[in-house]
Amino acid sequence: MDEDERPNKKRERKLREPTPQWLRQRALSYLDRFPATTMKMRQHLFTKAKPGMEQHGLSESDLRVSIDGEIEKLVKSGILNDAEFANSKARILVRQGKSTSYIRNKLLQLEFTEEQVGDALSALDGSPKTRDLQAAARYVRKRKFGPYKPENTRSERYQKEMASLARNGFSYDTAKRLLSLTSSEEVEDIIAESPA
Repeated sequence: MDEDERPNKKRERKLREPTPQWLRQRALSYLDRFPATTMKMRQHLFTKAKPGMEQHGLSESDLRVSIDGEIEKLVKSGILNDAEFANSKARILVRQGKSTSYIRNKLLQLEFTEEQVGDALSALDGSPKTRDLQAAARYVRKRKFGPYKPENTRSERYQKEMASLARNGFSYDTAKRLLSLTSSEEVEDIIAESPA
């Protein structure tokens, strides 16, 4: 048989069976690199285990039961904690200068429940109005809006800066108040009052 006549078949790779131990190792490995919600972890484990499930003839329902069992163990041990993750994410977004509405939407995109989102927002320091003012002040400082611009160019940028603040979830009143300040020190004073 010539080299040309040999069948050009790739050897099929033997995939590991997605046992509970294998699932636990995949979960811990993922959590070493990324924070995750229980929903994200469930999706990740199913995606990783599906090829092995098909090769080993396991049913999808059995695999999902195994995944749920491992996630339950991670939750009981405190390794996965959706409430703490939501609280932490909300605090980070506040420090980044994000509005309350932006934070709410971001947490919902991450598939937290309405209850977890509400609890995370309630756990933040200050009232939503005060928090939004301080977050908007950080945003204004970061983008060098309003009082950070030379006086002669402020009026031509006003509408664009108002639109940018609105797109980031800040109210008209909050945006107007910050952009009408006369000095960057006033913005810094608002930020300094922040507990974050």
